[in-house]
Amino acid sequence: MSRRILRLVEAALWVAGATALTVVFSAVPSLLFGDGLPTLKYVLFVVGLLLFGLGSFAIQPPRPGRDEQRVTVQSDEPADVEVALQQVPPLRGRLLPYEDRVSRDWKLFLTGVATLAVSLAMEVFLGVGP
Repeated sequence: MSRRILRLVEAALWVAGATALTVVFSAVPSLLFGDGLPTLKYVLFVVGLLLFGLGSFAIQPPRPGRDEQRVTVQSDEPADVEVALQQVPPLRGRLLPYEDRVSRDWKLFLTGVATLAVSLAMEVFLGVGP
């Protein structure tokens, strides 16, 4: 498998896992304390919008000539979850160095888009309304 495909697969698994965790952690309080699926849809919209906004700021390139602090979630070392993700098929046995992976900033942005897509799908395809 080429390095480019490995990068895309790793990013897709990361985004899918983060989106699934976002849905699960949003579903518990929405179902316990809210009105069920309509509350979940709105919570996912708000959380998705926040992730999308933070990711949008994080993926901006630095301005030339300015030494400002940038918004970023990137670090120099992989998190434990990212190390464990390398053991999930189809990545198992194919080492992708941390420096070659898609940045966490882009993954956060894509997680926001995916979370917004889940909220939209709940409304359009499942008919979850107010």
